[in-house]
Amino acid sequence: MRTDNPIASADLERREYQLSLFACSAIVVLAGGLALLMYPAVFANKENTTSRVPQVAFFGFCGLACLLVAYIIERQVTIHRLRVEMAADRKKSSEALMQASADVLSTMPDFSTFEDRLTMEFRRAAAADLKLSVLVVCVQLRAAFSEANVGMSALGDAAKAVSRKLRGEDSLYILRPGYFGVILPGVDQAGVKRVSGRLAEGLSDSAGANARFTFKIDSVSYPEQTSSAHDLELVVNSWLPEGDPTQATYKDVPVYK
Repeated sequence: MRTDNPIASADLERREYQLSLFACSAIVVLAGGLALLMYPAVFANKENTTSRVPQVAFFGFCGLACLLVAYIIERQVTIHRLRVEMAADRKKSSEALMQASADVLSTMPDFSTFEDRLTMEFRRAAAADLKLSVLVVCVQLRAAFSEANVGMSALGDAAKAVSRKLRGEDSLYILRPGYFGVILPGVDQAGVKRVSGRLAEGLSDSAGANARFTFKIDSVSYPEQTSSAHDLELVVNSWLPEGDPTQATYKDVPVYK
């Protein structure tokens, strides 16, 4: 017989309740049976003895049995209350973390800001003969994590994972729900590979063991692959879903099975 079978957390409280009920029943049965056996011996010959020690011991035994049962019941009630409080605290903590991750998305610059910054950085790169690269990170949520609050939390965590791997002069934008743009001033194709590797490592860690999402990183560089800011924008737009970015909603986030 196996004794190491996993127990679901939902069944743990029920099993402990059953164990406490069994313990109380056993104490009542054993104490009651012993009291019935003791009663004749204690009270049958009460007239022939002046000592009250047997009677005191009998009532003390009964009182002790009652106190033990009351203690087990009180312990069970206390444990149940503590578990309810812990569950409520975990729920509040989880909701706070989700809200914090969602707030990250609401504070990120949008697509129009991305276009303005890209034009400015391109002019600077062209004037100073510097390199310029753009990354587009597409995050696809797993179907099990596509529910609104959980999905927003996963996207917020992905955004934070990307932000942590960037330099101070790099900038991160939300282009569409589930699509992030990164502008990398002074970075060529060789540097893009290194940055993409860091981002992939951070996103993999953020996805977690449950693989909350998958991701894809696309890149384009000036002047190796494009010759103008307009070309850069065309390439970036080709990776994004069609539609007005201002009208995009959370439901537009890519989801995979």
